[in-house]
Amino acid sequence: GFRAELFEKTVGLNGHAVIQGYDGRLSGWEEIADAAKKTPGVTSALPLIEQPLMASANGRVEGVLVRGMRMQDIFSNKTITSNVVAGDLKSVKPGNNVVAIGSRLAEALGAYPGSEISLISPEGRSTVVGTVPRIVSYQVGAVFEVGVYDYDKAFVVMPMEDAQELLMMGDQVGIVEIQTSNPDKVQEILAPLQSVVRGRGVLVDWRQ
Repeated sequence: GFRAELFEKTVGLNGHAVIQGYDGRLSGWEEIADAAKKTPGVTSALPLIEQPLMASANGRVEGVLVRGMRMQDIFSNKTITSNVVAGDLKSVKPGNNVVAIGSRLAEALGAYPGSEISLISPEGRSTVVGTVPRIVSYQVGAVFEVGVYDYDKAFVVMPMEDAQELLMMGDQVGIVEIQTSNPDKVQEILAPLQSVVRGRGVLVDWRQ
């Protein structure tokens, strides 16, 4: 029972496998996602951005994992939608600068729906004295509690477009998340994808 519950929560946020770009950018991700969808046993292949950054609020600073997702993928992800404990996920919209955060992170920052948090990206603009970190303010629209400490303490979920703008990625993504029909056979199912992924990124499944 414990394994089943932990597995469900883990794959609910990470899929059965992910294909990650080497430098946080997965070149040709559309081709990889299309190849994945055509692979027998693969049920979905979704683009994501996932980037470790710093967040600050109320004079406190915490390490976070910013996750950019397409709006339809946020709302179809039951691990997020069924675990909102405060606020409203509908307030998270592209261009609104509104995010959803984990409950432990909310406690650590003292930030709740309506609060403002700043996300700090080391890849900012270049100046004569070097690169100045990029700092962008967001309002907390919703707080979720998945029940896995690592996720609830770190995740900041935002629309894909907002994450691309924050990280100055243009229209690129960093990860393709994959679900399969049989997680216990994920390695065999995804074996044909290795040749497509080679040289562009790395394929990591849930067991790793």
